[in-house]
Amino acid sequence: MGINIISTGSFTSNEILDNIQLSEMVDTSEEWIIERTGIKTRHIASDFTTEDLAANACDNAIKNANLNKDDIQLIIVASVTSDTVVPSSSFLVSEKLDIKNCTCFDINVACSGFIYSITVAKALMASLNIKYAAVIGAEKLSKVVDWGDRASCVLFGDGAGCVILENTDITNTAKNSKFNCQLEIVANTIGGNFDYKKYLTIARKDKIDDQVNPFIKMNGRQIYKFATEIGIEVIDELLKKSNINKDELALIVPHQANSRIVDTLAEKSGIDKKKWFINIDKYGNTSSASVPIAMDEALDSFDFESNRGKYIISLAFGGGLSFGGILVKII
Repeated sequence: MGINIISTGSFTSNEILDNIQLSEMVDTSEEWIIERTGIKTRHIASDFTTEDLAANACDNAIKNANLNKDDIQLIIVASVTSDTVVPSSSFLVSEKLDIKNCTCFDINVACSGFIYSITVAKALMASLNIKYAAVIGAEKLSKVVDWGDRASCVLFGDGAGCVILENTDITNTAKNSKFNCQLEIVANTIGGNFDYKKYLTIARKDKIDDQVNPFIKMNGRQIYKFATEIGIEVIDELLKKSNINKDELALIVPHQANSRIVDTLAEKSGIDKKKWFINIDKYGNTSSASVPIAMDEALDSFDFESNRGKYIISLAFGGGLSFGGILVKII
């Protein structure tokens, strides 16, 4: 009993930007992009707002859980690309889906935002007796990408993902789970170290002058170093908290930042690369949407029955600099 993941959903536009198209926009090549990032395509949401993406992903997750929309009592949206300051993206999602009497707020922690949001939702559901919550990561990064900067424009894409959480201490069952098993969040960790050297930033548009870059600005080398160090610490802490070992892990769903980062984390952690789910080749880096989109795809094709009693880790790292992870038990 506790807080369970009972459903997932995701949404991306049908507009695809592939590497060949990018090579016609900037001085790059398909081979260069794949070798350095693992990315082949990314989705661009020209006809959607961030909140449109979030609402569609949330709607899909609710339908997959066989819930009524009004069962949702809490909506948290993680994003760095919200289209309004007030109302928040979460309230706009509730409006778009006609969900009434619902607590709503946003979290901005860049690529770690979804993991932070899961952690916050878990605590609030326990303390406020909330039965069901929707936690969403949604980004329209294409509007903050400098399409003339070949080092960064190849990395990012648009999309949204959502998980539905159930408080089984109240409902006494996980009968609505689309996975035919319980996926209980048994441990979590979040943290951060202030980015003094500004390795990853996006300036506010109303603060921009001629000296300020209004787009995503990233020091890829330093972010790689940070991610491959902190990722190992996150995994170790989650295992230690639950007193389990690496052999009990069945699946790792990491932030899809760069295939090289995932390769390094797999090698340094000693966890079989086959257990690491990767879909960055299709979507690129979608920041806070990255983990829930990956989770939706990973869990859709996962063999739960043969892995009962084992664990799933999801982790993220990014701007702030922030990091976090959750440990899920398959019951």
